Amino acid sequence: MVKCLSVAALCAVFALGAAPAGAQGFNFGLHFGDEADDLVPLLPMCLTDRQIRDAIARRGYTDISLNVPDDKRVRVRATQGGVVYLIDYNYCADYIRGRQALRPAG
Repeated sequence: MVKCLSVAALCAVFALGAAPAGAQGFNFGLHFGDEADDLVPLLPMCLTDRQIRDAIARRGYTDISLNVPDDKRVRVRATQGGVVYLIDYNYCADYIRGRQALRPAG
């Protein structure tokens, strides 16, 4: 019995040691398909900066500024209807995750 427990403990240590740094801890990267991004199909290739700007412009935005892309997402500052917005954009699925009004344009 003790031998079985020590083998199980040893396996657990090796399994955690081999995991990438981002997977260690409490979040093991498990997804259950309940987030909005899980339901959006990915494009065959992620968009370039120019394609991101064009995709945002097609949605009626102007004065588009991109932040640094990170993990399939980029923050975009753009104007629409006299308001400047901060847009959270998934550039691998051509999907606006959310937007926040920052200030009146002007």
